Parts: sequence; structure tokens; C-alpha cells
Amino acid sequence: MQPLQDIRVLDLSRVLAGPYCTMVLGDLGAEVIKVEPPEGDETRGWGPPFAGGESAYYLCVNRNKRGMLVNLKMEEGKSILHELALQSDVLVENFRPGTLKKFGLDFEALHTLNPRLIYCSISGFGQTGPLRDMPGYDFMIQAMGGVMSITGEPDGEPMKVGVAVADLFAGQNAVIAILAALQARTFTGEGQFIDIALFDSELGWLANVASNFLISGKNPKRYGNAHANIVPYQSFQASDGWLVVAVGNDRQFESFCNVIGSPELALDERFTTNSARVQNRDVLIPLLKPIFLEKTVSGWLSLIGDQFPCGPINNFEQVFAMRQVREREMLVEMPHPTIGVLPLVGSPLKMKGTPVQYKSPPPLMGEHTADILKDVLGYSEEKVLELKGRGCVK
Repeated sequence: MQPLQDIRVLDLSRVLAGPYCTMVLGDLGAEVIKVEPPEGDETRGWGPPFAGGESAYYLCVNRNKRGMLVNLKMEEGKSILHELALQSDVLVENFRPGTLKKFGLDFEALHTLNPRLIYCSISGFGQTGPLRDMPGYDFMIQAMGGVMSITGEPDGEPMKVGVAVADLFAGQNAVIAILAALQARTFTGEGQFIDIALFDSELGWLANVASNFLISGKNPKRYGNAHANIVPYQSFQASDGWLVVAVGNDRQFESFCNVIGSPELALDERFTTNSARVQNRDVLIPLLKPIFLEKTVSGWLSLIGDQFPCGPINNFEQVFAMRQVREREMLVEMPHPTIGVLPLVGSPLKMKGTPVQYKSPPPLMGEHTADILKDVLGYSEEKVLELKGRGCVK
């Protein structure tokens, strides 16, 4: 059993935020039908690297889905989407606001046809506000939403986060909202419209940094790998590499000073409280840096690793070689028709009673078009062949 095994999701999204959302729903057991235009999801061409003709970018967020190609510019294509919407519980799309209205695939039109349909729109800035019509890619959202202003070295240029966090948080927020809407539907019997914006999602996870500004009125600074409110809480260079140390309270700081062989630092009134250490970070950190150069990364970890949070700065090869990754099943392998064995990052959702299942690899372009038309909509083989011949589906 899986928690969403009786839920059908019509996935009209592409790129990252929407496909990430629908992959999570598929991991939880939903039947996900991924509908692409005749040219396919644009991320199929975002590479290298490629494997078996598929881009790594596309592969990362499209498992546990069936795929079909439909030409929405043809009347029969729009009709197919209407029929699928009638047979679905959830629709996810990430077109610009208003785009699907001209195809009769907006929420109002589909709600009339299927009042139980939960309709989730993901866009750069949402369906309202003066920026609603602007395209929204993760990079510009990180810039406009403030995160780049706090990322990077203090004297360096503003930097984006190395992964598309605005996209991924928007996808995650979409999952949360869809699950809540499914629960609400059990009481009301009706679906609803969900409006998820990358911009809103990025603001939502600014968390304590945004709160620092709202309370103080002062623009937060860039601290590189350091922390605005906790010291020492940053990276340090050892004799053979880098590690991070996170000393979260005054008791830990006293222990930290004893372990590194400098107990006098814990008695210095400039450093006895976290507030004092924050105010005097420019004095404390230069005292700590030469100490960390005296040992290797492994030497420090063996000395302090079980007393307060610390860890090496791993590259990806080191990450995926970790026993922790294997035992937590965060690296999975799936059979794939053109790749052979496809390695993917596993789901972080660990549910003992209804575990995530990896049923199918990311679909090839139009791999399941005929099956979906016949199984879900009841089309005959002759009708499917006719639609393919006219370029309506592929």
C-alpha cells in the first residue's frame, strides 16, 4: 500500500519546480501522467551530461511517471487534456499566468467540468501582483528575493546558492498544499485552486535572516560560511582540507576551548557569551584559525566529532561513497530502457507503514502515449493511430 495510490495527477509542468512536485507525489504512490508538448520538456536538452539519450537534469525529477506527447495547438489535443482532467484528482502546471486560459484549461473551466479537481499553478511571482506576468527562473528569483545579497564572502560579489533552491522549495510547497487540499476535499467534496510562487517560496525560507531584518531594520550582511547570530559557527582550514564547526551555546564553547587546547578563551570576557562572541568575532576567529591548521581534518573529527556538531566539507564523490547514504537508501538504482542501470538520489521520505516505492524510471519521450489514451480514456487502437498520424499526439 502507498498513501496516494488512488490519486491520479495530470502533470502539465516542465523544468524543475513542477516536475519535482509531481515526482514526490509519484513516489508516494500517485499515478502521474506527464504531458509534454511535441518537442518535449526543455530539460531533455539541458546537458551534458547525458545517458542513453537522456539528460541528467531531466532524469533527476521525473521517475514514477508515465509520459505522453500532446499538441495543445490542435483541437483534438485540447480535447484529450479535457478528458484527462475529468479523470484526474490533481492538475499541476507551471505556465505563465493566463496561458492555459486560451486552451480552456484554466481552473475555472476545468472546475466546471470536474469540481473535485485540485488545480495547482506554479509560477515565478504568482497569479496576482504587479510582477505576475514576468517569467521567473530560479536565478533571478534568488537575486530579487534577497538570498544572493546574503550569500558569498563579505568582500566578494553576491552569489546564488549552488542548487536551484527557489524551484525546489516551490515544488515542495506545492506538494504540501496539494496534500492539504486532498485532505480538505474529504470534508468539502470539492477541489480548489492552489497558487504557488517561486518568489513567495524563496521569501518563506529566509526564516531567521528575514526576521533579523524585520526586527532590527538593518540589511543583513554576507558572512561567507559564518553565521550572523552564532560564533564560532563556520568553516576552518585544517592542514589537509576543510571542516565546519558549529558551536551552538556557551556550554559547548567551553568544551570546545578545552578540546582545542585553549581553555583560556572560555574565560575571556569577550567570549564568555554567544552575544559577546558575535560582537567580537573579528578578534576570536583569527585566534582560532592557526589552531585548526595544526591537525588534519580526520584528526580534528576524531578529537571533537562526538562533542559538538562538526564535519568535513565533502565533494559529491565523497558524499555518495558514505555508508550513511547507502544505509539510508539515499542512492537508488532503477532499470532504464536506454541507460541500463540508472542511479538516482533516493527519496528523503522514510515511512515505515507506507514506504516510498520506485516503480518506473523517467519516461522516454511519448513512451506511454498510446497506453494512456487506451487505458485511461478508452480510445481504440484505430483512433490512437489516427491521432498519431495527424500529429496530434506522439
